[in-house]
Amino acid sequence: MNTPGPPAGEAPCPACETLLGETCLWGTDRLHGTAGEFQVRCCPNCGSGTTFPPAQAAELASFYPRTYGPYDDRLGRVASIISRGIRWHQGRRALRTSPLNALRVAHAGRVLDVGCGRGDLAAVFVKRGWQATGVEPSASACAAARARGVDARQGTLDDISLPNDDFDAAIFQHSLEHTSDPVAQLAKVRAAVRSGGFVLITVPNFGSWQRRRFGNRWYHLDLPRHRVHFTGKGLEAALGRAGLEVESMTTSTSTVGLPATIQYVIAERCLFPRGLSLRVASGLCMLVQPLAAVLDRLRVGGDQLHVVARRPG
Repeated sequence: MNTPGPPAGEAPCPACETLLGETCLWGTDRLHGTAGEFQVRCCPNCGSGTTFPPAQAAELASFYPRTYGPYDDRLGRVASIISRGIRWHQGRRALRTSPLNALRVAHAGRVLDVGCGRGDLAAVFVKRGWQATGVEPSASACAAARARGVDARQGTLDDISLPNDDFDAAIFQHSLEHTSDPVAQLAKVRAAVRSGGFVLITVPNFGSWQRRRFGNRWYHLDLPRHRVHFTGKGLEAALGRAGLEVESMTTSTSTVGLPATIQYVIAERCLFPRGLSLRVASGLCMLVQPLAAVLDRLRVGGDQLHVVARRPG
């Protein structure tokens, strides 16, 4: 078992700085099988969770094998075709919904995609006339993003220099939860975005009924890669501490969340972690999404949390 970290009441919540309470969840890596057991401590103020034990940069990198979805480029012809279709659908849908729809009427400018992976989202903006810069730790993913017209820079916000007041918008699309110090990440992006510019964030919704109902089998828990698990209150607190103003906060239903969670409930692990089987399973999940969306409406809140924020200007 992993070393649990400091006792309860001695570590601050990364979102709101309140001292964390006792462990509320124990879990394992059901997606890629990282050895050990990990704990999530919940904040008594904002309800957000924090993964323990802490991990240094080298250990964090080991949690992301080459087969990790956003990095995996070893696809056959059929899997590539299916993958392109899924990316096209996701990109088209993302621009029509919060938070990215905040940019639909904006003139093409400069956008920063933090955790850009292979450049799937950034490439959508490139096709619409934007200049897209990506930040991504994986060398192979950066190479794929550059081939699609993205200025992809290998590393993290901790070790990459960004000019001040340079971007019209910055995007954290399922990436902010992967960092141990989200406020520092948001503050660096705030400085890089021009006055009045957007910071658009999508993270798993730790306050959702799915998380409460399924606990450590909730797909979006994704231990140990997700370091901070945000509720709406926690994310709003983190943005405020970073000097950003929240314009809107909404939730939505992800495509894979509920089906993949049911898979964890039944099989205790991911049955389709990579390759063609993963792409086919992801495509089939789209058939279940309408039902999941109905359940989310009945339970008041989807499994994804979206925020449109601005740098005050």
